[in-house]
Amino acid sequence: MQERFGGVMKRLKYLMTLALILVLGIMIYYYYVNKDTETDDNKDDVEVSEVDKLLAKDLDDNYPKTAREVVSYFVSIQECYYNEEYTDDKLVQLSYQAMKLFDNELIENNEFDEYYENLGLEIDEYKSSEKTITKTIIDKASDIIYSEIDGVRYASMNCIYYLKTEDETTKVTEKYALRCDDEGKWKILGWEIYTPSDYEE
Repeated sequence: MQERFGGVMKRLKYLMTLALILVLGIMIYYYYVNKDTETDDNKDDVEVSEVDKLLAKDLDDNYPKTAREVVSYFVSIQECYYNEEYTDDKLVQLSYQAMKLFDNELIENNEFDEYYENLGLEIDEYKSSEKTITKTIIDKASDIIYSEIDGVRYASMNCIYYLKTEDETTKVTEKYALRCDDEGKWKILGWEIYTPSDYEE
């Protein structure tokens, strides 16, 4: 009787040990599963900067399809120039990204080193005056002016920039001129501050 009781106790201890090991195994499993989930959630919580979003766009394979989209993308780059924080390396990358939107004629007359130098001076001026771009409005597609000269297509449109300083908000309008290249891509020929009287006959 005593031997039988001892055997039962041994089996009970064995089963309890197995149960404890099983419970510990389940706890460890859920710990690592939840840890991985939290890690993934934390990754999802990491915000991607506007600069990185623009640099992530591959213009070689995914070039803007319309003249308006080209100007819109370039204006987004400008907003990063003057509003965002970035390293010198990021600014170089943004500048190269912007020049991919430029017509060859504009690049010939405004090579990268010159463009980058002038850009740096303009950014410094904006930063020192604490000026930021708060809003931009590009002409609607229906307001864009298209023309064709010697079989080459051109487009022009306006973009309104709202510039804010500590004291006031001002409005500046720039007129963009674009030309469609041999590959059917719209490229920026140039831009200038638009004053209606300049275009009145």
